[in-house]
Amino acid sequence: METNIIYNEDNHEGMKRIPDRSVNVILTDPPYLYLKNQKLDRPFDEQFFFSECKRVLKDDGFIVLFGRGESFYRWNTRLSDLGFKFKEEVIWDKRRITSPVIAIGRRHETISIHTKRGGVINNVKVNFFEKHKFEPEKIARTVERLATTFGNRKTFDLLKNYYESGAKEYQKSVDSKFNVTRSKDSNVNMNRTIVFAVGLEDRVKEQTIIQAASDHYNTIHPTQKPTNLLERLLALVSKEGDIILDPFSGSASTAVACINTNRQFIGFEIDKEYYDLSIKRLNEIQPSLFNSKKVS
Repeated sequence: METNIIYNEDNHEGMKRIPDRSVNVILTDPPYLYLKNQKLDRPFDEQFFFSECKRVLKDDGFIVLFGRGESFYRWNTRLSDLGFKFKEEVIWDKRRITSPVIAIGRRHETISIHTKRGGVINNVKVNFFEKHKFEPEKIARTVERLATTFGNRKTFDLLKNYYESGAKEYQKSVDSKFNVTRSKDSNVNMNRTIVFAVGLEDRVKEQTIIQAASDHYNTIHPTQKPTNLLERLLALVSKEGDIILDPFSGSASTAVACINTNRQFIGFEIDKEYYDLSIKRLNEIQPSLFNSKKVS
Protein backbone atom coordinates (compact mmCIF):
# COMPACT_ATOMS: atom_id res chain seq x y z
CA MET A 1 0.00 0.00 0.00
CA GLU A 2 1.20 3.52 -0.76
CA THR A 3 2.55 5.66 2.05
CA ASN A 4 2.56 9.42 2.61
CA ILE A 5 -1.07 9.50 1.60
CA ILE A 6 -4.44 10.30 3.16
CA TYR A 7 -7.64 8.79 1.81
CA ASN A 8 -11.08 10.41 1.94
CA GLU A 9 -12.58 7.14 3.05
CA ASP A 10 -14.10 5.20 5.93
CA ASN A 11 -11.21 3.40 7.62
CA HIS A 12 -13.35 0.24 7.85
CA GLU A 13 -12.96 -0.10 4.10
CA GLY A 14 -9.49 1.39 3.72
CA MET A 15 -7.77 -0.72 6.34
CA LYS A 16 -8.82 -3.89 4.49
CA ARG A 17 -6.26 -2.97 1.79
CA ILE A 18 -3.35 -2.69 4.24
CA PRO A 19 -1.24 -5.89 4.25
CA ASP A 20 -0.88 -7.97 7.40
CA ARG A 21 1.93 -6.96 9.78
CA SER A 22 3.02 -3.94 7.70
CA VAL A 23 2.45 -1.00 10.08
CA ASN A 24 4.82 -0.01 12.89
CA VAL A 25 2.54 2.31 14.86
CA ILE A 26 -1.13 3.25 14.94
CA LEU A 27 -1.45 6.72 16.46
CA THR A 28 -5.06 7.83 16.53
CA ASP A 29 -7.84 9.78 18.22
CA PRO A 30 -11.16 7.97 17.64
CA PRO A 31 -14.58 9.57 18.26
CA TYR A 32 -15.15 9.54 22.01
CA LEU A 33 -18.91 9.02 21.54
CA TYR A 34 -20.09 11.36 24.29
CA LEU A 35 -21.09 14.36 22.14
CA LYS A 36 -24.74 14.51 21.11
CA ASN A 37 -25.92 15.21 17.55
CA GLN A 38 -22.46 16.14 16.25
CA LYS A 39 -20.90 14.67 13.13
CA LEU A 40 -17.58 14.22 14.95
CA ASP A 41 -19.07 11.42 17.00
CA ARG A 42 -19.85 8.88 14.29
CA PRO A 43 -20.21 5.44 15.86
CA PHE A 44 -17.90 2.77 14.46
CA ASP A 45 -17.64 -1.00 14.69
CA GLU A 46 -15.15 -1.16 17.56
CA GLN A 47 -14.60 -4.91 17.47
CA PHE A 48 -13.86 -4.89 13.76
CA PHE A 49 -11.68 -1.77 14.02
CA PHE A 50 -9.43 -3.03 16.79
CA SER A 51 -9.21 -6.47 15.18
CA GLU A 52 -7.97 -4.76 12.01
CA CYS A 53 -5.46 -2.79 14.09
CA LYS A 54 -4.08 -6.08 15.38
CA ARG A 55 -3.92 -7.56 11.88
CA VAL A 56 -2.02 -4.69 10.23
CA LEU A 57 0.44 -4.06 13.08
CA LYS A 58 3.83 -5.71 13.15
CA ASP A 59 4.41 -8.01 16.10
CA ASP A 60 6.54 -5.39 17.85
CA GLY A 61 4.20 -2.57 16.79
CA PHE A 62 2.30 -0.15 19.00
CA ILE A 63 -1.11 1.43 19.18
CA VAL A 64 -1.17 4.87 20.81
CA LEU A 65 -4.73 5.80 21.67
CA PHE A 66 -6.25 9.12 22.76
CA GLY A 67 -9.50 9.05 24.67
CA ARG A 68 -11.63 9.87 27.69
CA GLY A 69 -14.71 8.57 29.44
CA GLU A 70 -16.51 5.25 29.12
CA SER A 71 -15.51 4.58 25.52
CA PHE A 72 -11.80 4.97 26.30
CA TYR A 73 -11.91 2.40 29.10
CA ARG A 74 -13.91 0.06 26.87
CA TRP A 75 -11.34 0.39 24.08
CA ASN A 76 -8.49 -0.44 26.42
CA THR A 77 -10.37 -3.54 27.56
CA ARG A 78 -10.96 -4.57 23.94
CA LEU A 79 -7.24 -4.28 23.26
CA SER A 80 -6.47 -6.42 26.28
CA ASP A 81 -8.98 -9.04 25.14
CA LEU A 82 -7.25 -9.10 21.73
CA GLY A 83 -3.93 -9.90 23.39
CA PHE A 84 -2.33 -6.46 23.35
CA LYS A 85 0.02 -5.67 26.21
CA PHE A 86 -0.42 -2.38 28.07
CA LYS A 87 2.87 -0.47 28.22
CA GLU A 88 2.24 3.05 29.53
CA GLU A 89 -0.27 5.81 30.18
CA VAL A 90 0.49 9.43 29.27
CA ILE A 91 -1.43 12.50 30.37
CA TRP A 92 -1.67 15.42 27.95
CA ASP A 93 -1.92 18.64 29.96
CA LYS A 94 -3.67 21.04 27.57
CA ARG A 95 -2.73 24.15 29.55
CA ARG A 96 -6.33 25.38 29.34
CA ILE A 97 -9.83 24.09 30.06
CA THR A 98 -11.99 23.00 27.14
CA SER A 99 -15.22 24.63 28.35
CA PRO A 100 -15.97 27.32 30.96
CA VAL A 101 -19.56 26.17 31.51
CA ILE A 102 -19.16 22.58 32.74
CA ALA A 103 -19.00 21.81 36.46
CA ILE A 104 -15.31 20.85 36.47
CA GLY A 105 -12.80 22.24 34.01
CA ARG A 106 -11.41 19.58 31.69
CA ARG A 107 -7.73 20.33 31.18
CA HIS A 108 -6.29 16.96 30.20
CA GLU A 109 -6.70 13.94 27.96
CA THR A 110 -5.41 10.46 28.55
CA ILE A 111 -3.27 8.49 26.10
CA SER A 112 -2.69 4.75 26.44
CA ILE A 113 0.18 2.91 24.78
CA HIS A 114 -0.12 -0.80 23.98
CA THR A 115 2.10 -3.17 22.04
CA LYS A 116 0.79 -6.02 19.93
CA ARG A 117 3.39 -8.37 21.35
CA GLY A 118 7.05 -7.47 21.88
CA GLY A 119 7.42 -3.71 21.48
CA VAL A 120 9.78 -1.83 23.79
CA ILE A 121 9.27 1.87 24.51
CA ASN A 122 12.25 3.97 23.47
CA ASN A 123 14.41 5.71 26.05
CA VAL A 124 13.66 9.27 24.95
CA LYS A 125 15.16 12.54 26.12
CA VAL A 126 13.75 15.96 25.35
CA ASN A 127 15.18 19.44 25.38
CA PHE A 128 15.14 20.84 28.92
CA PHE A 129 13.58 24.15 27.90
CA GLU A 130 11.00 22.45 25.66
CA LYS A 131 9.94 20.20 28.51
CA HIS A 132 9.72 23.03 31.06
CA LYS A 133 8.69 25.98 28.86
CA PHE A 134 5.43 26.30 30.82
CA GLU A 135 7.26 26.03 34.16
CA PRO A 136 9.39 29.18 34.54
CA GLU A 137 9.87 28.43 38.23
CA LYS A 138 11.55 25.11 37.34
CA ILE A 139 13.94 26.87 34.96
CA ALA A 140 14.66 29.54 37.60
CA ARG A 141 15.39 26.93 40.28
CA THR A 142 17.78 25.10 37.98
CA VAL A 143 19.67 28.29 37.17
CA GLU A 144 19.80 29.17 40.87
CA ARG A 145 21.09 25.69 41.70
CA LEU A 146 23.93 26.06 39.25
CA ALA A 147 24.67 29.57 40.51
CA THR A 148 25.15 28.30 44.08
CA THR A 149 28.21 26.32 42.96
CA PHE A 150 30.23 29.54 43.15
CA GLY A 151 29.75 29.45 46.92
CA ASN A 152 30.60 25.75 47.26
CA ARG A 153 34.15 24.90 46.27
CA LYS A 154 33.58 21.12 46.22
CA THR A 155 30.53 21.32 43.98
CA PHE A 156 32.21 23.96 41.81
CA ASP A 157 35.14 21.61 41.20
CA LEU A 158 32.76 18.76 40.32
CA LEU A 159 30.90 20.97 37.86
CA LYS A 160 34.11 22.32 36.35
CA ASN A 161 35.40 18.77 35.92
CA TYR A 162 32.14 17.74 34.25
CA TYR A 163 32.32 20.53 31.66
CA GLU A 164 36.02 19.87 31.01
CA SER A 165 36.00 16.08 30.87
CA GLY A 166 32.37 14.95 30.83
CA ALA A 167 32.88 13.07 34.11
CA LYS A 168 29.65 12.67 36.08
CA GLU A 169 30.56 12.52 39.75
CA TYR A 170 28.67 9.97 41.81
CA GLN A 171 28.26 9.50 45.53
CA LYS A 172 27.02 6.67 47.73
CA SER A 173 23.22 6.64 47.92
CA VAL A 174 21.28 6.47 51.14
CA ASP A 175 18.78 3.61 50.88
CA SER A 176 15.29 4.04 52.19
CA LYS A 177 12.08 2.05 52.38
CA PHE A 178 10.59 4.67 50.08
CA ASN A 179 12.96 3.84 47.17
CA VAL A 180 10.41 1.47 45.66
CA THR A 181 11.12 2.37 42.03
CA ARG A 182 14.92 2.41 42.23
CA SER A 183 16.82 -0.58 40.93
CA LYS A 184 18.00 -2.87 43.71
CA ASP A 185 21.41 -2.99 42.02
CA SER A 186 21.80 0.79 42.19
CA ASN A 187 24.02 2.02 45.02
CA VAL A 188 25.16 5.40 43.73
CA ASN A 189 23.56 8.76 43.01
CA MET A 190 24.84 11.57 40.82
CA ASN A 191 25.62 14.88 42.49
CA ARG A 192 22.42 16.95 42.22
CA THR A 193 24.09 19.95 40.62
CA ILE A 194 25.64 17.67 38.00
CA VAL A 195 22.15 16.25 37.36
CA PHE A 196 20.91 19.75 36.51
CA ALA A 197 23.93 20.46 34.32
CA VAL A 198 23.51 17.19 32.44
CA GLY A 199 19.83 17.99 31.92
CA LEU A 200 20.66 21.33 30.37
CA GLU A 201 23.31 19.90 28.08
CA ASP A 202 22.20 16.33 27.31
CA ARG A 203 18.42 16.81 27.62
CA VAL A 204 16.11 15.22 30.19
CA LYS A 205 14.08 12.01 30.26
CA GLU A 206 10.55 12.14 28.87
CA GLN A 207 7.81 11.86 31.47
CA THR A 208 4.22 10.62 31.61
CA ILE A 209 2.74 14.13 31.84
CA ILE A 210 3.34 16.19 28.72
CA GLN A 211 2.37 19.85 28.64
CA ALA A 212 1.46 21.04 25.16
CA ALA A 213 -0.81 23.95 24.31
CA SER A 214 -2.99 23.95 21.21
CA ASP A 215 -3.04 26.90 18.84
CA HIS A 216 -6.75 27.24 19.48
CA TYR A 217 -7.35 30.05 17.00
CA ASN A 218 -5.59 28.44 14.02
CA THR A 219 -6.91 24.89 14.12
CA ILE A 220 -8.92 23.33 11.29
CA HIS A 221 -10.56 20.62 13.41
CA PRO A 222 -12.30 20.86 16.82
CA THR A 223 -10.18 18.07 18.35
CA GLN A 224 -6.89 18.91 16.62
CA LYS A 225 -3.84 17.81 18.59
CA PRO A 226 -0.60 19.83 18.88
CA THR A 227 1.99 18.57 16.43
CA ASN A 228 4.82 18.68 18.97
CA LEU A 229 2.80 16.45 21.31
CA LEU A 230 2.42 13.84 18.56
CA GLU A 231 6.12 14.09 17.71
CA ARG A 232 7.03 13.32 21.32
CA LEU A 233 4.66 10.34 21.37
CA LEU A 234 6.10 9.03 18.10
CA ALA A 235 9.61 9.29 19.54
CA LEU A 236 8.58 6.86 22.29
CA VAL A 237 7.33 4.13 19.98
CA SER A 238 8.99 4.47 16.56
CA LYS A 239 12.10 5.39 14.60
CA GLU A 240 12.82 7.22 11.34
CA GLY A 241 11.38 5.47 8.30
CA ASP A 242 8.65 3.64 10.21
CA ILE A 243 5.10 3.49 8.84
CA ILE A 244 2.54 5.30 10.99
CA LEU A 245 -1.21 4.80 10.51
CA ASP A 246 -3.91 7.23 11.67
CA PRO A 247 -7.34 5.75 10.85
CA PHE A 248 -9.13 8.90 12.12
CA SER A 249 -6.89 11.45 10.44
CA GLY A 250 -8.93 14.61 11.10
CA SER A 251 -6.66 17.63 10.65
CA ALA A 252 -3.70 15.44 9.55
CA SER A 253 -1.60 16.42 12.57
CA THR A 254 -0.21 12.87 12.72
CA ALA A 255 0.90 13.23 9.10
CA VAL A 256 2.55 16.58 9.89
CA ALA A 257 4.37 15.01 12.85
CA CYS A 258 5.57 12.22 10.54
CA ILE A 259 6.86 14.71 7.97
CA ASN A 260 8.72 16.60 10.70
CA THR A 261 10.32 13.43 12.10
CA ASN A 262 11.06 11.51 8.87
CA ARG A 263 8.39 8.85 9.23
CA GLN A 264 5.97 7.51 6.60
CA PHE A 265 2.25 7.88 7.12
CA ILE A 266 -1.12 6.54 6.00
CA GLY A 267 -4.36 8.26 6.98
CA PHE A 268 -8.10 7.86 6.54
CA GLU A 269 -10.59 10.70 6.99
CA ILE A 270 -14.26 10.05 6.22
CA ASP A 271 -15.46 13.67 6.38
CA LYS A 272 -14.97 15.50 3.08
CA GLU A 273 -14.72 18.95 4.70
CA TYR A 274 -11.93 18.00 7.10
CA TYR A 275 -10.22 15.92 4.45
CA ASP A 276 -10.00 18.88 2.05
CA LEU A 277 -8.74 21.18 4.81
CA SER A 278 -6.10 18.65 5.85
CA ILE A 279 -4.91 18.20 2.25
CA LYS A 280 -4.56 21.97 1.92
CA ARG A 281 -2.59 22.07 5.18
CA LEU A 282 -0.20 19.34 4.06
CA ASN A 283 0.36 20.85 0.63
CA GLU A 284 1.30 24.14 2.29
CA ILE A 285 3.81 22.37 4.54
CA GLN A 286 5.60 20.18 2.01
CA PRO A 287 3.92 19.85 -1.40
CA SER A 288 6.91 18.06 -2.91
CA LEU A 289 6.48 15.12 -0.53
CA PHE A 290 2.76 14.83 -0.09
CA ASN A 291 0.58 12.77 -2.39
CA SER A 292 -3.21 12.93 -1.99
CA LYS A 293 -5.74 10.47 -3.28
CA LYS A 294 -9.48 10.90 -3.20
CA VAL A 295 -11.54 7.79 -2.90
CA SER A 296 -15.18 8.14 -3.96
